[in-house]
Amino acid sequence: MRIASILTGIGFLFLSSIVCAEWFAEGSGIEGDNYIGLIVASPQYKEDDSNADFRGAGLILRGGHEFNDYFAVEGHFGLFSEDTINGDTHQIDYLASVFARGNLFLFDSRARVYALGGLTRFSGDVPGFNGVDETSLGYGLGIELYGHERNALTLEWIRYADNDIHNVDYKVESVNLGYLHRF
Repeated sequence: MRIASILTGIGFLFLSSIVCAEWFAEGSGIEGDNYIGLIVASPQYKEDDSNADFRGAGLILRGGHEFNDYFAVEGHFGLFSEDTINGDTHQIDYLASVFARGNLFLFDSRARVYALGGLTRFSGDVPGFNGVDETSLGYGLGIELYGHERNALTLEWIRYADNDIHNVDYKVESVNLGYLHRF
């Protein structure tokens, strides 16, 4: 079921990039203060002091409100597949994040870089710990390219969590490709 969702998301991103490319010559600027989007992600769980390392593929739903050109509040909610390593199954079941977002325009009003900072809650089965529920600080950087006033493709790196579980330091980070629609 999750694989079908992931493939559907990838197809959706591919089709949206074609639409964005077609609309690129139309209009100028960005319209709408609210936005929603879909992200294809593959977050990696990694422990600092051991070889514990796994990656799951999944989809993240994104939504936010932009207060002005430079500041927004954004939320993420994602579900992920499992990864089997040496016969053991590991998984990040879900993650939910709330971020403050700062935007800067690049060479054009349709290209922006952004920084995210906030909190992430995640649940899963990680090496050595079953049923983990953790909250941690998260942060990241991204670029947003608008093909149309209301549609953009995003590429971002986010460290969703950087904390410790029972004195074991870990990180959950991902490089994400997404689609965003403003309204």
